[in-house]
Amino acid sequence: MEKMKSVVKKELCVSCGCCIKVCPKDAIEVKDGIYAHINQDLCIGCGKCVTECPASIIEGEYSKIDNKVRFKKWYDYLWIFSIAYFALGFFNIIFAWLGMICFILPLLFAIFKGNKAFCNRYCDRGQLLGLIGGRLGLSRKRSPPKWMYSKYFRYGFLIFFFAMFFVMLWNTYLVFAGTKSLSQAVTVLWTFNVPWSWAYHGNIIAPWVSQYAFGFYSVMLTSTILGLLTMLLFKPRSWCVYCPMGTMTQAICKVKSMKKNKFQ
Repeated sequence: MEKMKSVVKKELCVSCGCCIKVCPKDAIEVKDGIYAHINQDLCIGCGKCVTECPASIIEGEYSKIDNKVRFKKWYDYLWIFSIAYFALGFFNIIFAWLGMICFILPLLFAIFKGNKAFCNRYCDRGQLLGLIGGRLGLSRKRSPPKWMYSKYFRYGFLIFFFAMFFVMLWNTYLVFAGTKSLSQAVTVLWTFNVPWSWAYHGNIIAPWVSQYAFGFYSVMLTSTILGLLTMLLFKPRSWCVYCPMGTMTQAICKVKSMKKNKFQ
């Protein structure tokens, strides 16, 4: 049987790792955290990577569809963390601090390992979107528009995202300094303040700690809503195309790769 000849458009790859998750032969790796590479010696021509890529930047022709499912590993069930996170934060906002795991780990992998292992294997939100949009069939499974995975939009959204993150930090500082009272609300899509007072349980913890929790829960909820919207409109994990953490960690990996090649 003739093997699939796949081509990854390296300059457009966001190194999300969606293709890695569906490959039944582990024939795909993300080179230096920058772009996906398909090992043609291991590829069996199932075409799953072509259909799964959220940016539709893997091209190829294949002669059959292989129905073998890749053996499940422990990290394939991390989508449970996303559900648990929002459930716990709904009843006690302090649990929102757990979301820092999804903020710090990607950076640690990128800075110290020079890869996007978190995005490629351990992203709980990406798994949840894949489950809802893929297995449950709630996604239209259409390719997103090209502007969505363009560098201009991705880096523009990253800048906007961190500007909003800075506003959250500033509000936390004002509560810490005592110049502003604690806001017991969650801000959705950076615009709508939704009362969330039931999740605040008194004065045991410093008000600024709770303020940061409300702010971070808002960030996590907003990004998940955006992920669900793009999942419904396009492919299940289209959020990965413009995820701020994905964009930032890929940029870090590119810088590290450039430095590495410079001294070789």
